[in-house]
Amino acid sequence: MFRWFIRNVTTLFLSIAIAITIWIVALNEADPFQEKAFPQLIPVALQNLPEGMIIVGDKPPAVEVRVRAPASVWANLIADQIHITADLSQAATGSFSIPLQSTIDYREARIISVAPSQTRLTLEKIVTRNIPIKVQMRGEPAVGYQAKLPQLTLRSAAVSGPASVADTVSELLAPINLNGVKQPINDNITLIPVNTSGQFVSGVKVEPTTAPVIVAVEQLGGYRDVAVKALIEGQIATGHRITNIVVAPSVVTLFSSDPSLVAALPGVVETEKLNISKASDDIETRLGLKLPAGVSVIGSQTVLVQVNIAAIESSLTIQRDLEIRGLTPNFNAIASPSTVDVILSGPLPTLDTLNPGDVRVTLNLSNLTFGIHQVKPEVIALPQKVLAQTILPGTIEVIITAPGTPTPAIRRTPTRVPIPTFIPFPTLAPTIEVTPTLTPTLKP
Repeated sequence: MFRWFIRNVTTLFLSIAIAITIWIVALNEADPFQEKAFPQLIPVALQNLPEGMIIVGDKPPAVEVRVRAPASVWANLIADQIHITADLSQAATGSFSIPLQSTIDYREARIISVAPSQTRLTLEKIVTRNIPIKVQMRGEPAVGYQAKLPQLTLRSAAVSGPASVADTVSELLAPINLNGVKQPINDNITLIPVNTSGQFVSGVKVEPTTAPVIVAVEQLGGYRDVAVKALIEGQIATGHRITNIVVAPSVVTLFSSDPSLVAALPGVVETEKLNISKASDDIETRLGLKLPAGVSVIGSQTVLVQVNIAAIESSLTIQRDLEIRGLTPNFNAIASPSTVDVILSGPLPTLDTLNPGDVRVTLNLSNLTFGIHQVKPEVIALPQKVLAQTILPGTIEVIITAPGTPTPAIRRTPTRVPIPTFIPFPTLAPTIEVTPTLTPTLKP
């Protein structure tokens, strides 16, 4: 056997090779291999970034991957199954190129190429510095007020980031807007990192992000804030009421070169009188202020006064005949009942002057054929600001008949008579009526 094996070993191996070739060809025919670029770009994952280091600049761009795989693999291959990585474990500070590594989740598939095959990165050390805080006050307080110097309980904050960026931060600004303020400011202000030119520096982290700032705001001598009261005279129209009176501004600033004059004033100043006699609608006008000699108002010399007037709301129940609409020509219709009660709500003067034609109630019989129907009545005419709250009854029985057909009697619901629970007389024994039984006669 050994000699036979030696003499035929070449033939044996050749047969095995031919069999494997035939198997591969047959397999390829059934599931042919395809080599092509994956239709989506694959992002690069950065791994093993050294501690205390940070990547500066843009992230690596996505790459094109060329794959060789059977058709069955291509049919199910997705982007998440292709992995492109860059190992940064040996990276140092500065700019450098690093080769990309690739893997694929399918054993039958193989990545042929990655373009580009390497990526360029810039690494820097992360530095942390304490930067002083500066309060930046913008704008001016309201007229007659002044702001004191700000008070800071926190003098500096930590700024961390890439060395090339963090080293450009010269101070942390805490901006405060003073425009028109009359009250002291006590707030936590967001800190903004800026360079020596006052420009914002991005790419750094500030800790803490806010700082408490206090700014005292005081009123100057000779100035005083007082409330404004509108003087109203006269009676509005009957059936109406005043719903609101608005004065804008509600507080004005007064000034006098003699501080004692404004100090002696009460906390309110009155407007000129506004006559609202017989008014039935809103009033809006500008009025001057009644001020003592030597005292003036800062800004506009008048205030806007708005008086809102509305009619008193009430309710009213009226009875109206039903109007038939939309009935097919030559058809007859009978409504039961033929009248309804309508509960209205609205301004009292309008309800008191209602005319019969001001409120109309209809039954819409459009597209209804002969027979008995239940139809909801509708109010189609109402004065302005008057609402129909309820219609009683809410549904009307309508009998529609064709021409020449006698109108059926309207069905009435029988009235139930309550049965008393107490019988005042003794109960009589019932009378039993006996029906005689006939005995049949038998014939012989």
